[in-house]
Amino acid sequence: MEKLYPRDVDQSSTQLPLTFGNKKGGRPQGLSGTRILSRYIARECLKLLFLWVVSFFLIFFVVELLERINAIIVHKAPLYLILEYFLYTFPLFLSQTLPFATLLAALITLGVLARNNEVVAMKAHGVSTYRIMFPLLVLAASVTAFIFLCNETIVPYSARKAHYVWSVKVKKEEERAFFKLNKIWYRGEDVIYNIRLLEPKQDLLKGVTIYQFDEAFNLRQRIDAREAQWNGDGWTFYQVAVRDFLPGGEVSTEIYDQRDIPIPERPEDFKKGMKNPDEMTYRELKGYVEKLRGEGYDSTRYVVDLHTKVAFPFLTLIMVLMGSPLALAASHGRGGGIAQGVGISIVIGFVYWVSFAISVAMGHAGTFPPFIAAWAPNIFFGLVGGFILESINQ
Repeated sequence: MEKLYPRDVDQSSTQLPLTFGNKKGGRPQGLSGTRILSRYIARECLKLLFLWVVSFFLIFFVVELLERINAIIVHKAPLYLILEYFLYTFPLFLSQTLPFATLLAALITLGVLARNNEVVAMKAHGVSTYRIMFPLLVLAASVTAFIFLCNETIVPYSARKAHYVWSVKVKKEEERAFFKLNKIWYRGEDVIYNIRLLEPKQDLLKGVTIYQFDEAFNLRQRIDAREAQWNGDGWTFYQVAVRDFLPGGEVSTEIYDQRDIPIPERPEDFKKGMKNPDEMTYRELKGYVEKLRGEGYDSTRYVVDLHTKVAFPFLTLIMVLMGSPLALAASHGRGGGIAQGVGISIVIGFVYWVSFAISVAMGHAGTFPPFIAAWAPNIFFGLVGGFILESINQ
């Protein structure tokens, strides 16, 4: 199909097939041409977006395969299980890489247009910077909505399945830990653990109940504790109530402020029952947060994750809003368009991603309020992008 604008147009020429912004007979001309222009830019960007997504997945596939090759060889995992694992990891990978892939596609599209003097031709015929960027921003907004929908539908299910395939089918581990009814359940030898909350960084359990059974699966002892802390060699329980169920039906109860209770399980065992926020929908995570609050536990890190579920997809839109004006500002000269697009994408993507990760980490630590931790990078970089766009449009 013939390009909308000639590849080598004289910058002083005004003989382009469309006249934007002119009027004849009181009606604005070039509206259909504007739509053609938008479709043309969007089509070129979509081609590059597909190319970058495929490229990133191939890189991810090779790196992930190299990291897991030892386990695959040791456990003699068949090819179909490996392919099944990568199939279930693809939705999560896609939702995490689409923002940067969209940024690269948008900036390289602008770089190619600039290198071929098409940006010059558009501006010479009255096409504003806003109009040039409009299809890219619409595409970025569509990707934002797509990421959010994926995170609420496909990603939680596929992430759980990927974990199951790898741990149970490939590594042949017995599935002892579960996350049910917003609690961690772990089945040991003649014992069942119920944990309301696990703080993985502190190796701290909160709201612990331990049911111990005899060989006939009769309840022999129940231990309730407010907290349990791993000290490197064993567990120390705090505010403990130990109930022994005697053969005659009597119950013996002992209360301790602090007690070391020998159990064979380590923090890594209980962590297998944790449900990562990526494996939960917004509604599920919100219900978990409300349950923790209702039981009096600190839910700060999960509140941050709750806000992050909404804030993260907007990385795509904000990155394109920031990067596109910079690419247009750097495209006044011929040449270097593609290199500039890649360079700007890497810098913006790295700075934005690091800022977002640091802000969320500070929210988890309680330094920032949850809403600020999740949304501050988006608000800041969004304002910067809007300022740059307005500046180059003047």
